[in-house]
Order: sequence, then structure tokens, then C-alpha cells
Amino acid sequence: MISILKLPFVFDPHLLKEDLGKFAPGEWIPHFNKHYYEGDWSGIAFRAAKGAAVSLYPDPVAENGYVDTENLARCSYISEVLSAFKCELESARFLRLGAGASIREHRDYQLGYEDGVVRIHIPVQTNRNVKFVLDGQSVDMKEGEAWYLNFNLKHSVVNSGETDRVHLVVDCVLNDWLRGFFLLS
Repeated sequence: MISILKLPFVFDPHLLKEDLGKFAPGEWIPHFNKHYYEGDWSGIAFRAAKGAAVSLYPDPVAENGYVDTENLARCSYISEVLSAFKCELESARFLRLGAGASIREHRDYQLGYEDGVVRIHIPVQTNRNVKFVLDGQSVDMKEGEAWYLNFNLKHSVVNSGETDRVHLVVDCVLNDWLRGFFLLS
């Protein structure tokens, strides 16, 4: 079982930040899992379950599928990034962990290769004082990189820095194109 895989993509950090700058502070939605974090953990949805009451929730049984949100139309580079993934996309969103905030250790179920849906993290803005731990292993992700992480495993994040950490988080349905990256590792 592969728990961590750096994918062979590098997206332009400056263009990612340009799209990030298109959202005002009041547009960020607090994360729905309020018991998992302290401080600011919030997001902007680009793809969401059709008809979802909470656009940030990546519904694993979304009966009506996923659709682009109006936020995506504001972000030309995010659209380009998403089109690089030659597979079906479920949810896609910016997730921000504010300066001084933390996400307690937890698991997200059915988000591993073996489940057929993989979660990809693309750091948009980060700092050297962000500590991301997956299954006891520290993962150092740089801006613009793309990482698969098996979120069925325990993970936590602490942002001890003075700036927010923002990732573009994309849930992808496993297909032959995506599976190929895992077979090469």
C-alpha cells in the first residue's frame, strides 16, 4: 500500500496565489469538522456535491454527482490545474489553515488508492513552520507540487508559522491514467 506519492506535476505558485487573492476574507467557509481543529480551518469550494447544503463537504455518496461552483469561474488558473487531471473529479477546494492553527490527528475514510478515490494536495501558500504528519511520517510539501496522501491513515497538521497555509485539495476518481503514476513508483 502506497501511503505517500509525489506526483510528477509542478504548478505555477505565482498563478495559484493570483487565484487565491481573488477571494475576500469573508468568503471563506469554516470547515465542517469542528471537533478536529483549533484556530482557522476554512475553505473555498470549486467543485461540490450537486445540491449540497455545505459546499466544502466531499460527500462520499453524492447521489447527484459533483458540479463546478461559481468560484471556479473566477479562477482561470485553478481551472487549468484541474484540467491537468485526466480523470473524473469529485470535490476540489482551497483549504486554509490559519497561522497558529492546528488539525488534530484523525482519519478520513475511503480516501486511499484501494478505495478508488484519491485525494491530491497542491500547496498554494505554505511556510517552513507547517508540520504535516501522515502515519507518523513528516511530509514536506512545497508550493506548486502535487501529492497523493492516503488519508485512511492517521494524519495531523500544525501551522506554527506567521502566515496561513493554503492547499488546493482535489478528490480524484481512480482510473487507468491516474493508476499509472502509482504503478511507476
